[in-house]
Amino acid sequence: MKKSLMAVAGMMVVLAMVVPASAQRSGQIKVRVPFNFVVENDRLKAGDYTIERIADGRLRLRNEDGSVSTIFLAIPAQESATPEQAHFIFNHYGSEYFLAKIWLPGQQVGWELLKGKAEMEVAKKKSAPVETADLIAR
Repeated sequence: MKKSLMAVAGMMVVLAMVVPASAQRSGQIKVRVPFNFVVENDRLKAGDYTIERIADGRLRLRNEDGSVSTIFLAIPAQESATPEQAHFIFNHYGSEYFLAKIWLPGQQVGWELLKGKAEMEVAKKKSAPVETADLIAR
């Protein structure tokens, strides 16, 4: 019963602000992340970010003014349904959020990020993320 309550309480859905569809066609998506988070081993502050694919398996995430940027590896992940909106999935352990998956609108293939050292260390202490945050792009 406790596990069921934790699972229900652990699901968190946050709406994100995203640029118009014309910018999505260019390969860039803007997202507002309302919490500090980690991408591989880079710690990033809450704020507005642009994500874009720059090469096979490599994505770039940068903040609004370009002062913070990180390039990371991600592997293709298959989804059975084609999402209408972009989704950014974060694993949440205690007070830390780790970017885990990215689903783009109109595509069955998304991106799964490789776990960085920081997330692997936290995951050793806990068997599964306590919560999953899903930023849904409109």
